[in-house]
Amino acid sequence: MKKSKPLVDEAGATRYALWSLNRRPHSRAELAEKFRRRSLPPDIAERVLEKLRLKGFVKDEAFAEGFAHSKLRQGWGPGKIKAGLALKKIPRELAEKTVKDLFPGRGEAQSALELLGRQKARFLAKKEKKRGDRARRAFEFLARRGYSFQAARLAVQGVFGYNPGLPGEELD
Repeated sequence: MKKSKPLVDEAGATRYALWSLNRRPHSRAELAEKFRRRSLPPDIAERVLEKLRLKGFVKDEAFAEGFAHSKLRQGWGPGKIKAGLALKKIPRELAEKTVKDLFPGRGEAQSALELLGRQKARFLAKKEKKRGDRARRAFEFLARRGYSFQAARLAVQGVFGYNPGLPGEELD
C-alpha cells in the first residue's frame, strides 16, 4: 500500500481537508485523525480545523444528524447508530442527543415495528422447527440492528401476534 504524502503547511492541509469533505462528510475528529496520519503538526491542524469550522465546512452536529438519518433509513436502531457515531469520533453527549431527537417517545418501538413489518415475509418463508423459532429469529434480527429489548419485544408481538416473553423462556 502506497504511503500518503505528509502535509507540511496550512494551505496544503486546507486543500486536503476540502478535498476529503468534497468526497463525503467528516467529523472534526476524523479530519484531525487524517491530519495526524499525514504527519501534520498539531498546531497547524488545529488552525485549519478552526478555520473550516468558522466557515461552516465542519459541523459535528450536522454530521451526526445526517449520519443518524442515513442509518435510520437503512434500518439501524438507536444502539447501533450510537455505536456508529462513536466510530466516527462524535462525542458521546452529542451522539445521545442526536439519537434521542431521532427516536422521540415511542419512536424506537414504532421504527422497530415498521422494520419488522417490512421483513415479515422473510421470517414467514422459513418453517418453524420449534414453537417460537420465528419470534426468536425476528427478535435477534432487531437486536442486531441496535433496537432495545423492549422495542424488539413489542415489534415481534405486534407483527407475529404473540409475545416472545423474557430471554430464556419461549425464545429458546
